[in-house]
Amino acid sequence: MSDENKKKVEEPDFEKLARTTAPSKFNKIVTIILVAICVVLAAFIIVRMMTTSDDNAMAVQATADTGAISAVNVSAEPATIKEFSRISRMNGEIMRSGDSIAVYPDIAASGTVTEITVSRGDAISAGDIVAYVDPSRPGASYKISPVVSKVNGIVNDIPVAIGQTVTASQPIVTVAGNTDLVVEASIPEKFLGTIAEGMTAEMESVAYPGRIYTGILTYIAPTVDSTTRSSDIEIQLTGDTAGLKEGMYIRLNLETEHINNALTVPSSALDTYLGDDIVYIADGDTARRTIVTTGSTNGVDTVITSGLSEGDMVITAGNVTDGTAISVVNQEN
Repeated sequence: MSDENKKKVEEPDFEKLARTTAPSKFNKIVTIILVAICVVLAAFIIVRMMTTSDDNAMAVQATADTGAISAVNVSAEPATIKEFSRISRMNGEIMRSGDSIAVYPDIAASGTVTEITVSRGDAISAGDIVAYVDPSRPGASYKISPVVSKVNGIVNDIPVAIGQTVTASQPIVTVAGNTDLVVEASIPEKFLGTIAEGMTAEMESVAYPGRIYTGILTYIAPTVDSTTRSSDIEIQLTGDTAGLKEGMYIRLNLETEHINNALTVPSSALDTYLGDDIVYIADGDTARRTIVTTGSTNGVDTVITSGLSEGDMVITAGNVTDGTAISVVNQEN
C-alpha cells in the first residue's frame, strides 16, 4: 500500500462524525427540558395541595366559629294543667216551654167569629176574653158569646179568622201554659257521649249581634233521628232575655266537654312523625322530639294524656327536627 493510500485510510471523516454526534446532543437538551418541566409541574401540584388543605382547614374553623349563630329561632310555651272546655256550635230556635192549651168557644152548635181581641205573643191570664162568636141562626138572634181563656200563658197560635164559622170543637186560640223561653236544637250523634243535663250554653241572636244570652241544657231526647243522625235538645234560657221572641233564630255555643286539671299544650305545637303524634321540646339549646298521646282538642288547646309533664317547654313556632340547635325567643313561663 502506498503512503498516499494509508493517509486516505487513516484520515477521519469529519462530516460523518458530525452527523452521528449532533443528534446525541439534541436528545440531551430535550431530556433536560422535559425534566425541568416535570420538576415545575411537581412543585405546582405540591403547592396547590397545600393551599387547598389550608382552605379546607379555614372553612372548618369558620364553620366551628359560626355554629353558635346558625341556631334556629323558636317560640316555646310550657305544658300547662288547667280546665279544658270543648265548644260545639249549632243552630237553634226560640220556643216556649210547656204544652199548648186550646181555648174553645162556649156555644151549643156553631157560630161566626166576629172579633179577635188578642195577637200571637200576647201574655194573657185566666178569665181574659180572647174572641167573640155570634151563634145566631137565620131567623133567630142570640147574644154574642165571648171566648174566655181558662189558663195563664202566652198566645202562640190563632187558627181562625174574623168571619169564619166555627163549632164548639174548633180551637179559637192556643196558649202556652208556661211562659218561659227555651231554645230547641239538634245535636249530632257523635257528641251525645260528651254532654249531660246541667251543662251551660251561650247564645247569640241574629237580631242582636254581639249580645250574649246564657242558658242551661235541661233536656236530651232519648232517641236519635235515623235520617239526620242527631238528637233534639232543649236549653232553658237564664238571665236577661230582653229582645228575644218565640220563633227567633239562635246561634248556639254548647260546652260539649269539660275536663278539670287537664294537661294541655297549644294545638300549634303538635306534629306527626312516622304515624305518631309528637311535640318538640326545648331542651336547653337543642330541640328534642317527644312522642305524646293526645286527648280532646278545641282547636286552640289539646289535652295530652301521656308523654309530657307540667312545665315542659314545647316549641310552638320554628322549623326544627330532633337535635336542631335552637335559640328560644319570646319564651312564655
